Amino acid sequence: MDPVSVAGVASIVGGKVHFQGEEREVGSVAIHSDRLQADSLFFALNGVTDGHRFVARALANGAIAAVVDEARLAELPAGQGTLIAVADPLAALQAMAVWWRRQLSSTTFVAVVGSNGKTLTKDALVGLLAGHRTTYGSPGSYNSQLGVALSVLQCPKDVPVAVIEAAATEPGEMARLKRMVDPHAVVFTNLGSRSGQNFGSRDEHARELLSMAAGLPEDGWLLMGEDDPGVIAQARQIVPERQIQKDALPRLTRQRHVERSSLVRAALPDGTEEDLLVATPSPEVLKDLELAMGAATLLGMRGADLLAAVADYTPPSTRMQMWRRPDGATVVGELANIDPLALSSALRTARSLMGAQGRTLMIIGDPLAGLTAETAEAMARCLRAENVQLVCGLSADTHGLIEAALVGSDVRVHRFADEDRMRAFVATELRPDDVALVHVPRDTMVTDSWMHLVETAAATRLYVDLAAVKDNVAAFRKLVGPHTKLMGVVKAEAYGTNPVTVAHTLREAGVDWLGVATADEGVALRRAGVQMPILVFLAVPGDLDRLVRNRLTPSLYSMEMYDAACRAAAGSGRRLDVHVEVDSGMHRSGLYPEAAIELLGKLRGHEHLRLAGLMSHLGCPDDPDEDDLTREQLKRFGSVCAAAAELGFEDVVRHTAATAATIRFPEARYDMVRIGLGLYGLQPSTATSSLITLTPGVGLVSRIVEIHNMVPGERVGYGGLFRAQSPDTRIALIAAGYYDAVPRAFRKVGYVLVNGRRCEIAGTISMDSMAIDITGHPDAEVGSDVLIFGQYAGFSTPIEQAAAAMDTVSHEVLTQVGPRVQRIFTQH
Repeated sequence: MDPVSVAGVASIVGGKVHFQGEEREVGSVAIHSDRLQADSLFFALNGVTDGHRFVARALANGAIAAVVDEARLAELPAGQGTLIAVADPLAALQAMAVWWRRQLSSTTFVAVVGSNGKTLTKDALVGLLAGHRTTYGSPGSYNSQLGVALSVLQCPKDVPVAVIEAAATEPGEMARLKRMVDPHAVVFTNLGSRSGQNFGSRDEHARELLSMAAGLPEDGWLLMGEDDPGVIAQARQIVPERQIQKDALPRLTRQRHVERSSLVRAALPDGTEEDLLVATPSPEVLKDLELAMGAATLLGMRGADLLAAVADYTPPSTRMQMWRRPDGATVVGELANIDPLALSSALRTARSLMGAQGRTLMIIGDPLAGLTAETAEAMARCLRAENVQLVCGLSADTHGLIEAALVGSDVRVHRFADEDRMRAFVATELRPDDVALVHVPRDTMVTDSWMHLVETAAATRLYVDLAAVKDNVAAFRKLVGPHTKLMGVVKAEAYGTNPVTVAHTLREAGVDWLGVATADEGVALRRAGVQMPILVFLAVPGDLDRLVRNRLTPSLYSMEMYDAACRAAAGSGRRLDVHVEVDSGMHRSGLYPEAAIELLGKLRGHEHLRLAGLMSHLGCPDDPDEDDLTREQLKRFGSVCAAAAELGFEDVVRHTAATAATIRFPEARYDMVRIGLGLYGLQPSTATSSLITLTPGVGLVSRIVEIHNMVPGERVGYGGLFRAQSPDTRIALIAAGYYDAVPRAFRKVGYVLVNGRRCEIAGTISMDSMAIDITGHPDAEVGSDVLIFGQYAGFSTPIEQAAAAMDTVSHEVLTQVGPRVQRIFTQH
């Protein structure tokens, strides 16, 4: 949102300012005291976690001000910063959203409402429109009273279309959401198979959801994905008949399942038909995609462009995660939903993956709070209809309702006192070609049961601790202070982890920008619903049109990039923000200082381009022996920054420091720092380790798959470099080799850890395996975990140490983790 003064905020939210501190402008909002951007306004929300307990912490972490409940003002310490007292902090946040929505008069807002399929439909619509026009979509499932407010406030000012998801769980909620969204159009997905528990009837629930469409503008429309005549009748009472769109829209007909995709027949209103392969096995996802195609058509997308977009569209991973085990069994993780319609969808998707063989198992790892006997009966009918053979649950009363409803059926039910016992049973029960649907709680996608099943599917795993990533962001925020922005660098698959998962974590942690190397990396993040500002370091001139459409900011490192940016921005009809890269002495990319200053002259008053940033990159900030060179680079970059100021440029974000320079050179921090390796708790060099404490967050782990008892003189591996010396020599084979990020040079490291005990590497490392000497370690057995490098289960083999032994850097070690290594994300 546009910067606004503290007094301006108070006026918008109807509050009173207390303890006025330093006068700074607000440019973002935050609800977590440790996840603040450099210009954040903190809202102390009343809820399960009382935000007022964290006001002092938020102000200490750099919040410009805190919005608090006026009834709690006396409890809060005076003199620590600026407070804005209001009657209700959540209502104040919503008032900010209403204010910002009014500034976006040129943006067409589309609201997506319904019981199921909102997120998939919203994401599909944003994905389809991305190649047609710049489009903003609300993050993830931000559809609540809080989520919609945050979604609207994060919407950029100049996007032509914004798609916002909205959900009502009780009567009257939609009216508050409607004031914030103020839509031009509404997409109604469906009502589901049951009314919300806080609504007296399906009709009442339908009226609440459809009220988002009341009073649409003259050229507005309501697109119905629901065929129920009663719901259609409700829509006609709220919206004029001419605004209800249902017919003469694109249609998808599924023809057959192809591996994890579907071959579909797409039919457009103009009579055009085409066969397309869509990357999903789920008929429900196809239905959501069809609805999104209808909305895209109503928003003016041409048929040929639409078909091309559908052919290129990959549904993002949202509720469901799928894994195929080596033995052929499939494990599907699904966020728990007690709506029988959603359960049927998940089960059908799971069954479509297994082909003609195998059984379907359902593992319920969630207590299913709020489940009634009526809904349990409906769930039981779904389980029988979808031919589920086995249900595993807990001793919770709600699971007992499901068991009672299945009495007399062919479905076996086993209930357990705890997840450990259920986990052990499932591990022995799951057979080749089975499909196991794991029903897990929201926000705990990786439960113990799920983790166990995944781990049995992959011997070699890269663990990424997202809590550690957040801790490291907080450490850097504390180091650089509240006025310096943070960029999280997620290029190269986020250093070999997963850019989408890490990007969403960084957003939650309060990071201001993301950095990627290529246009493809940036576009992939946008398609996955990442809405943060993204800087592309090394786009090429042919990428500029895609950058503009996807709201990606290019770095202009050459005059060719400048010319391409001019053409792309002029063709789009809107101004494009750019960063200019200065080659201050590293001689990798960028314009020499004189050429950079010349380019700044071209940008001054430019009709289509706006200078938003100046950047450079330092070559040796991690090496104290080269500090003179680093300071010379900073001097050259400073001369360009001074020239920009003389030319009258304002609000330019200057940045030159990556992780090492951020730690060692305070003068290099300027307005923003770029953190890559440090996000994972890794030190760039020994020169930085004493200056900041970071939390290690990654670990490469494999498993012993075979053990050999050796005879003295016997040799191991290619070249026979290891020779058994004693009759009790035991050699273990680990299922990880140089294809999995254990290069042959890792032999120089000399050891791995088994149950925390050091075991020497035995001979040459192969493509798919390596051998270790477990002589004298009787607790090492087939199945034992082996820590190759990093942090795992309380044990540590520093990646920095391993990299140094191999004469390389931690960056290379991490980014070469192979594709068959399972990435597992934890929140420890």
